[in-house]
Amino acid sequence: MDAPEGDAAVNEIGYAATKEAAIAEIEGRIGQEHEFKGVDEVSINDIRRKLEVYCFDCPLHYDDRVARAHGYRGVVAPVALTPLWGMQAYWSPGQPVAFIPGARENPGGMKVELPSKFPKGLNVGTQWEYFEPLYPGDRLGGTWRLIEVKPRETRLGDGVFLTYETNVYKQSGELVAKNSNTSFSYFPHPAEGKGGKGGGRGGPKGDGPTTEGMTVTPADSRDWSRPLKFADVAVGDKVPPFTMWLSYQRIVMSVAVDRMWSGIHHNRERAREGGLADIIFNTRSYEMMFEVMMRRWIGLGGRIRALGPFRMGGSTYPEDVISASATVIEMSKTDAENRVKLELVTINNRGEAARGEAHVALPD
Repeated sequence: MDAPEGDAAVNEIGYAATKEAAIAEIEGRIGQEHEFKGVDEVSINDIRRKLEVYCFDCPLHYDDRVARAHGYRGVVAPVALTPLWGMQAYWSPGQPVAFIPGARENPGGMKVELPSKFPKGLNVGTQWEYFEPLYPGDRLGGTWRLIEVKPRETRLGDGVFLTYETNVYKQSGELVAKNSNTSFSYFPHPAEGKGGKGGGRGGPKGDGPTTEGMTVTPADSRDWSRPLKFADVAVGDKVPPFTMWLSYQRIVMSVAVDRMWSGIHHNRERAREGGLADIIFNTRSYEMMFEVMMRRWIGLGGRIRALGPFRMGGSTYPEDVISASATVIEMSKTDAENRVKLELVTINNRGEAARGEAHVALPD
């Protein structure tokens, strides 16, 4: 969930006091548990709109017959879409007008953001564990709490890293997922706040591998009739990468499905005010990329059990080529299921953009 942005200006003389007051205010909320309830039910339309951004043709998400043949009740939602249906409304009947000059933008999320004097923010890392599949018609709710506050100065600005824990449930009471999420709320450095095409997190001078020479993954390059079994896998195996080119439209389309309207994902001026070179790919989009890459590898019979922890190390912008890949680093077999642990990495034109791990289950 992306942290809120705003237009608050901090007088230089009172900066230190303002920062300390902001940290003290947030620290007072540590451990408090809050409830949330999603405003929309899981829908086929939302699933389709997300998959079309990635040109992803997995029949588990389109075809009831295929999904039932692989142990589901029908068409199942991608796990990366889970937080979408836990989101609350941006506005509801009876509330005052939500959009007025000078008001802090609501970026959307499963939780109501804590009051904050920090004017800028972005997501930096997340971790998910999945328990129950989601089907059209399901409704979600849950609880969240702030568990850690770490003051720190970065190249973007001076602020705090905030870590939250969230549990997501169906209306039936079934636990769907657990999430740990870290965001960075900050006062931007004056020089970086001006933005510019070369500035910001993960600018053009990144190090490490790049996507130069890589080709975009064709939409129909996976034969879904071919299952992957546990015996087919060994430690050290490389998972075929999933590579795509990002246009401004594609980033905004993905954010629109997520209903995550933080300005850094669709408003170039807002992004540059926050020290970024342009609008950036959001956390949920990275999660969906990882899911597409893993699902294309494990086929229809595998299950995605956990995603993360992973952290963003560099921003991804319009016109970038971005590629997600993985390596098998551990395997375990129990009476319950066969687990494979993967090391994940995503690279863009400038180098590494995100790194983490995941767990999948494979059939015998």
